[in-house]
Amino acid sequence: MERICIAADSTFDMTLEMVQQYGIEISASYVRMDDTDYLDYPDLKQSDLFDYFRRTKKLPQTAAANPNDYETLFRQCLENHDAVIFIAKSSGMSSCYANALAAANDMENVYVIDSLSISSGSSLLAMEAVRLKDTMPVKDLVAHLVSYRDKIVGSFIIETLEYLHEGGRCSTLAYLGASALQIRQSINIRDGKLVVGKKYMGTYKRALKEFIETTLAQHEQMDSEVVMISHTIQDEALLNSLIAQIESLHYFKKIIPLSVCAAVACHGGPNAFGLFFVQK
Repeated sequence: MERICIAADSTFDMTLEMVQQYGIEISASYVRMDDTDYLDYPDLKQSDLFDYFRRTKKLPQTAAANPNDYETLFRQCLENHDAVIFIAKSSGMSSCYANALAAANDMENVYVIDSLSISSGSSLLAMEAVRLKDTMPVKDLVAHLVSYRDKIVGSFIIETLEYLHEGGRCSTLAYLGASALQIRQSINIRDGKLVVGKKYMGTYKRALKEFIETTLAQHEQMDSEVVMISHTIQDEALLNSLIAQIESLHYFKKIIPLSVCAAVACHGGPNAFGLFFVQK
């Protein structure tokens, strides 16, 4: 059987412990604050990013790894493996996929998969790749993963549109209106892109509870093995209460919370909360 290396963009947000457990290789993205570029993984913290924005009112700039970065990673993987499967951040949100594909085009036995997702959505795809990598040839595994990704569903709710507004992804009118009326916006991932979802009114704690209720209302149609949480929640007690709400369904075998990396947190801002699962 082929020795297959599974690799992924850092924006899949797995903890270092999970990365080591699953044996996944990582390609970091970049975050620029002032005139300094930082690797977003594993050392740059959400708090560093949010503190910078509060201090300067400037949104940190993010950038994908370049083709040379990906080529270096792929060559390292091939030193001890016969093939590489790379899980890329959605092509509809970043140039990560295009840059990784450009590097792979000049190499043999490197397969780049557009996850059509971000954060825990990409993690679910990587976890499936690891689960099956020793059971089938690499081309069969790639075909399976391309089919499997269509079952992955993800959505977020964000406390404020301020970060999206500063990044040019939200109009001033929408930002001011949402702030004045306490509108909490949810965002769905559809066909690899972010699209506006349901709006929730009132306090953010209430909106979070309603978001979970709405998102998991049809939980019996979801694979019960795992539900993933992607978040920038700053209050641990609040996060634990949200996990407890999901646990009260007595349905999912595992609930895995992931604190999103800086390159993702740049867009959602503090206290963003997302749910990802696999449809049956």
